[in-house]
Amino acid sequence: MPKKIKKPPKPKDRSKVLLWIVDKIILIVIAIAAGYAVYYFTTHKEDVRKQEALVATIENAEKIQVNDPKAALEIYKDTLKSLSPQSDPQLFARVKQNEGDCLSDLSLVNNREDNLKNAIIAYEAALEIRTFNKYPNEYASIHNNLGIAYRNLSEVREKEKNVKYAIKEYEEALTIYTIDKFPIDYAQTQNNLGNAYGNLSEVRDKETNVTLAIKAYEEAIKIRTIDKFPIDYAQTQNNLGNAYGNLSQKRNKETNIKLAVKAYEEALKIYTIDKFPTQYAGIQNNLGVAYWELSEVRDKETNVNLAIKAYEEALKIRTIDKFPIDYAQTQNNLGNAYRNLSLARDKETNVKLAVKAYEEALKIKTIDKFPNDYAQTQNNLGAAYKELSQVRDKETNVKLAVKAYEEALKIYTQKDYPDSYELVMKNLNKAREMLR
Repeated sequence: MPKKIKKPPKPKDRSKVLLWIVDKIILIVIAIAAGYAVYYFTTHKEDVRKQEALVATIENAEKIQVNDPKAALEIYKDTLKSLSPQSDPQLFARVKQNEGDCLSDLSLVNNREDNLKNAIIAYEAALEIRTFNKYPNEYASIHNNLGIAYRNLSEVREKEKNVKYAIKEYEEALTIYTIDKFPIDYAQTQNNLGNAYGNLSEVRDKETNVTLAIKAYEEAIKIRTIDKFPIDYAQTQNNLGNAYGNLSQKRNKETNIKLAVKAYEEALKIYTIDKFPTQYAGIQNNLGVAYWELSEVRDKETNVNLAIKAYEEALKIRTIDKFPIDYAQTQNNLGNAYRNLSLARDKETNVKLAVKAYEEALKIKTIDKFPNDYAQTQNNLGAAYKELSQVRDKETNVKLAVKAYEEALKIYTQKDYPDSYELVMKNLNKAREMLR
C-alpha cells in the first residue's frame, strides 16, 4: 500500500511547537546563567575569603612588628608571594612599606648596610603606588622613613652622598606635612631634618649646615612644647644644644655655648635621673662639655667646676659595669676638666685627679678594641704627667709622660694620622728634652 503523506501541521500546532522550543531555550539559558552565577559567587566568595585571610595575616604582622620585626618580616615576605602591584596595588604597597620599616629596625641590630639598602628598595616600591596625588599621607610617611634609612646608611658608607639623599627625602615629606595640617608629623620630620643637616656639617660647610640644623630644630619646637609633648621637647632641646655647641666652634663662641647650655638645661627639666636615667646621663655629659668649652673664654674656675659637677652627675648612671663605653668617654672628659682646673688652682691635686680619670677611661678604651680613643686618652695622660712633673717627682712623671706619648704613637702613625702624629711627636720631644 502506498504510504500516506503527512499533512503539514496546522498553524495552531506550529505555534505550540515554537512555544515549546522557546520554553526549552529559556530553561537552558536560565540553567546556564544559574550555573555561571553559582560558579561566580562560589569563586568570588573564595576570593573574598582569601583576601580577608591575607588582610588578617598582615594585620597580625603589624601587631608584632614593633617587638619582633624579624618575625613580622618573614610574614610580609610570605604574603608578597600572593601579591603583586597589578593584582592588589594597595595591599602590595602596604606590605612593602611595612617591609621597609622592619628592615630599617633590623639594621640597628645586624647586617646594617644590607638591611638599610633593602629597606630603601622596599620603600621605593611602595612609592610606585602611594603617589603624591593619590595617597599624600602615605607618600609623606614613606619619604620620612626613606630619610631615616638614608641617614643611617650614611653612617656606614658614602656619608655626604647619603645624608644629602636623607635631606631630600625629609624635604619631600614636608611638602605634605605642613605645620597647619599635620603639626605632629611636621615637628618630627623637622627634628629629623635637623639631625641630617648636623651630620652633613661634619663633612662640609660646617657653619652653613649647623645653622640649617638649628633652624629645623626651632621649627620642631614650635609644636614640641614642654606642656604638650614633653619627651619630644627634651629630645629636640638636646639636639639643639649639640647644634649650638658645634656652631660655637665656627663663630660667636661664648654666645653659642651659652645657648647650648640653656638648651641642655631645658632638656633636663624632663630628662630627670629618676625617670630617664640614660638620657639624663647623656645630657649631663653634654652639659659638662659645654661648660668646659665656656671655661676657655670666661670664668675659667667657675665653669670648669660646673663641668666637673655635670660629669660626676653623668657617672652616677654611666657606671663601668652597665655602660662601659659611656663611662670611659665621661672619665676622659672629666680628666680634661681636672687638668683645666689645675691651671686655676691646686695644681698637684687636680692633675692627680686628671690622671686617675684618664686611667679609668683606659680600663675600657684599650688599644685592641678602641684604638683611636686609646691613643687620644694616652696623649691626654701624657700631658697630665708632664704637668704633674712641674710640681713633684719631675723625672718619674716625665718618664711616665714619655711612655704615654709612645703608647699614643702606636696608633697615631705618620702614614695613617699625620696631623695627630705631628702633635704627639711634638709633645713627646718636649718631654724628652725635659729629661736631658
